[in-house]
Amino acid sequence: MTGWQQDLLEHLVSVLPVESVSAYGSVTRAGDLDRWSDLDVRVRVRIRHPLDVERVLAARLWAWQEHRGTTAHELRLVTADGRRVDLTIDGPPPVLPRPPADLAVRFDAALAAVRLGRGNLLIGLHLVLGIGREALVRSMETADLATGTVHHRLPTPFDARAADVAALTADGLHPAVALRAYELYGQWRAELEPDYKPDVSGLVSVLQRGNAPAS
Repeated sequence: MTGWQQDLLEHLVSVLPVESVSAYGSVTRAGDLDRWSDLDVRVRVRIRHPLDVERVLAARLWAWQEHRGTTAHELRLVTADGRRVDLTIDGPPPVLPRPPADLAVRFDAALAAVRLGRGNLLIGLHLVLGIGREALVRSMETADLATGTVHHRLPTPFDARAADVAALTADGLHPAVALRAYELYGQWRAELEPDYKPDVSGLVSVLQRGNAPAS
């Protein structure tokens, strides 16, 4: 078994008590690993101090989802270098960095790229359309500000953007569609929020890993 999944698993074993780390999923079945695979791992924390996720992974987080339970905390992570980790922590709630303003959209874009890369077109398109919808919401807000009203009986110049979202899949459903959707969202949100800066780095890295030639 080779690849970044095994390397990261070995790193976790090296920085945590070996008995506290257990892998599951495709990393335990080498034949199931592909270029879009993540690492599924469970960590049992017996110390009082919560686990600092970025420090333990030795990686910057780009996007994530979390579900915090009473004793088990489930994290779906995307690192800035394009690795994806499903991390279940048994123990105190983990330490995560301050979330970016577009956390949910980032995560959906990464997941859309993976789904489309594997040919899960139904889920992939659903995620892409969700990002496109959020992008259109930003443009509707911009139109409201530009016209001074939320009631638009007649078209505004921003109605042309509907075609931009509709064109996302014009050349088919492939992983890069997720990047296009996120870029549209980022561009249109930045018009409304000068302090907002979209960051494609993690998504580009996910695409690079998924499109890399098989070794």
